[in-house]
Amino acid sequence: MDKRELRRLEKILFAMLGRRPDAFGMVLDEGGWFSIKELHQAVMKETGFPHITPRGLTQFFSLYRPEKFEWQENHVRVRPELQGPDLTIYKEATPPELLYVTIRPKAHAHVIARGLQSINNKKWIVLFTEKEMALKIGIRRDRDPIIAEVIALKSNKVGVVYRRAGKLLYLVESLDPQWMNIPPLPPVREKDRYKESKSSDSKPGGKKIPKGSAPPLEQIGAFVLRNMPSYHTVSSEPGKRNRNNKKSRNRDPEWKRTRHRRKKGAI
Repeated sequence: MDKRELRRLEKILFAMLGRRPDAFGMVLDEGGWFSIKELHQAVMKETGFPHITPRGLTQFFSLYRPEKFEWQENHVRVRPELQGPDLTIYKEATPPELLYVTIRPKAHAHVIARGLQSINNKKWIVLFTEKEMALKIGIRRDRDPIIAEVIALKSNKVGVVYRRAGKLLYLVESLDPQWMNIPPLPPVREKDRYKESKSSDSKPGGKKIPKGSAPPLEQIGAFVLRNMPSYHTVSSEPGKRNRNNKKSRNRDPEWKRTRHRRKKGAI
């Protein structure tokens, strides 16, 4: 990047980390720290820098060393004296009637059964005041996120604690499924159902064969003979082999013995 692009990126990052992180769907840790990996996702989707890499963003802080920022390992922040007021103070607040949350398709069934709990060392579940923004931020993590409504005001009245993060976000530590309107699970497609039935029918008895081991011969349709007598036995004892050799010489035909005697007479 040239100097103009570097200055433009610095201004954008300062707005994201030091002024309005909520406008970009970001929630800062205590002290204003934020993961460079997650910051990279936000930069690509929001700022017109679609080709910047995580390594390039790290090098921006480690090599260019903008004065307004502090960088430590995989996290970055705006210097505390330059941060906006109450940037990381999340006070309890009465939420609006409805909020919105994004769910990954892989976690869809789990959320229906058990609700939402903070994970991956994150203290908060992020809720959005606008459905469009929830979808926009959810696409950073998954191509096809699921959007669920949160019955925020009603749940708050019975004890669920909500905290305000800027103007556009609310935070909660956990959320029971009864306080969410979650879209139902998608029906199983005929193609997937056919695959399941085919995989179960391909193995007799429906038993799975351990990976790396061969199935019994009977299981693959082979005809196996068992307990059959052996008609040819070869002995491994030296004495028996010698006796067998003598017997074989005694069984030589007459013409061979005659030719052998003639050769002896000629000598």
